[in-house]
Amino acid sequence: MVSLPTASNTKRRGSPRRRAASRRSPQKAQAQSRQDSRGKRRVRRSRARVRTVQPRNAFQAGLLEQSKKKIDAPLLLITVMLLVVGLIALLSASYPKGYYSSNIGPFYYFIRQLGMAVVGLVLMWGVSCINYTMYKRWAFILYFISFVMLVLVLTPLGTTLNKSRRWLFGFQPSEIAKLAIILLFATMASAKSESVRKVKGLLVYVALIGVYILLLAMEPHMSASMILIVIGFVILFVAGMHVWFLVPVGIGGGIIAVIAYFTLNHVQERINIFLNPFLDAKDTGYQAVQSLIAIGSGGAFGLGLGQSRQKFLYLPEPMNDFIFSVICEELGFVGAALILVLFAYFVYRGFSIARRAADRFGCLLATGITMQFAFQILLNLAVVSGLFPVTGASLPLFSYGGTALVMQLVEIGILLNISRNIPPSKKE
Repeated sequence: MVSLPTASNTKRRGSPRRRAASRRSPQKAQAQSRQDSRGKRRVRRSRARVRTVQPRNAFQAGLLEQSKKKIDAPLLLITVMLLVVGLIALLSASYPKGYYSSNIGPFYYFIRQLGMAVVGLVLMWGVSCINYTMYKRWAFILYFISFVMLVLVLTPLGTTLNKSRRWLFGFQPSEIAKLAIILLFATMASAKSESVRKVKGLLVYVALIGVYILLLAMEPHMSASMILIVIGFVILFVAGMHVWFLVPVGIGGGIIAVIAYFTLNHVQERINIFLNPFLDAKDTGYQAVQSLIAIGSGGAFGLGLGQSRQKFLYLPEPMNDFIFSVICEELGFVGAALILVLFAYFVYRGFSIARRAADRFGCLLATGITMQFAFQILLNLAVVSGLFPVTGASLPLFSYGGTALVMQLVEIGILLNISRNIPPSKKE
């Protein structure tokens, strides 16, 4: 006789899982229980760690807070694009000089610049996470440090190259001096806005930048002096300096130019060659003439990437001041114009950040940094095209030079942090 399952039988027998568990040995059941409890404890500990991770100090908390803010993506993208194009152009321009130098090899300059680019990008991202308002307390310190370094360049510790003493232990203090002037002028003009509207206040700014110019003139490094003057003037003008102050500034600048022409032989020589470089095409006018030949050889579409002829021991220092001449020869008018469009957009983004900055200090700081890039780009292009006497102005993000590249990327990092702190618009 078949007995049907009743409620009591079902309760006694239990579910299939319970019946399987009941058939297990007590030792296995205890081991499984201990394993389950350990897993639960691990989960609770990991969750507790996530909840308890806190910044160790105020600086770390500030970095964490800044890194979460929105960054100016177009400026970051255009910077990376210019840097990549610049490295490719540098590889092409520097290959012959490295190839014919038995000690270094054809890729020497490119590898060194690539390493400095990586260092600069890391520093750029780190600086973009530091609140730019902290630089107010460092402005005078950086000014003093750069002053000491410029003095040391003139001592036997400095390195002389091409009749100029501009290097100290392998780097150029003039690049640090540019950032020092920007920070100091922005800090002073934002703290005391009335100082830029009075003659006594302006004399302080003139004295601060005049010390640098005097030291740079002794190297000599006239291009850096011109860049500092333009940066300082633009910052003061944006800060509220009266327009009529331009009259004495212009007169003073003219007097200084005349004195420099008659007292500094290299200035007089460069101006004379600028007016007609073919007067001495084999000596003092050689650089300008070879640069014009390279630009003219490129035509509309260029000879092709890597196909420049002037870089083969004709154009002096093709990877430095005259790298744009090689670009014109290889990529032609069209390629050079596209690069200029990238530079123009970069400058536009910089001034856009300055216009929308959260405070006066951020506006002046972004203006100074962007103006440095803009004027240095224009100065280099004017030199290679024969519109300005030959100077030592490099092309930002393109010309060979580790100190200049790292400092330029650090300054871009400051711009990116200013963009992080721009207050949201009404549309957002």
